[in-house]
Amino acid sequence: MNKWISYCIMGSLFFPLFSCKSQQIVQDKPNFIGSIYEQKFNSMPGNGRGSGKGAPMATSLHIYKATQLNQLDSLTGSFCSRINGDSITTIQSNSMGQFNARLKPGKYSVFVRAENAYYIPFFSGTAWTALFEIKADTPTNLDIIVRGSTNSQ
Repeated sequence: MNKWISYCIMGSLFFPLFSCKSQQIVQDKPNFIGSIYEQKFNSMPGNGRGSGKGAPMATSLHIYKATQLNQLDSLTGSFCSRINGDSITTIQSNSMGQFNARLKPGKYSVFVRAENAYYIPFFSGTAWTALFEIKADTPTNLDIIVRGSTNSQ
C-alpha cells in the first residue's frame, strides 16, 4: 500500500510537467512558412507550357527588422553584399525548399543567401526591401523565387 501511495504522489508531481510541455508545443507552432525556388533559366510560358516556379532550393533565409535600401552595401540588381541592419534570425530551408519559423508579430525584411551574396526577392516601394508582416493570429505564407544573375530576365 505504501508503494501505491508513493506512486500516486510521484505521478501527481510529474503530471503537470507533461501537460505544460504539450501547451508549449501548441504555442510554438510556426507562424512564418513558405518555400524557396530557384529559376536558373528563362521560364516564360510557351506553347502548352505553364510558367514553373523553378527547382526547390535548400539555402538560408536571413530575417531582419524592416530594412531600407540605404542599409544595403553594393546593391546590384537584386543582390547585395552586406545588410547593415538588425538581424533577427536565420532560417534554413530543406531540400524541398520548405521553411518555417516562429516570429513575434511585426514587420520584417527577408533576404536569401544565393550566389555568394544576399538576394532580395522583391522591393517594397522605393525605399524598403522585401517587407512582410507577421500578425498575432494568422500565419504568414511566403513563397520566394530566386532569379539568379545568370538568368535572362
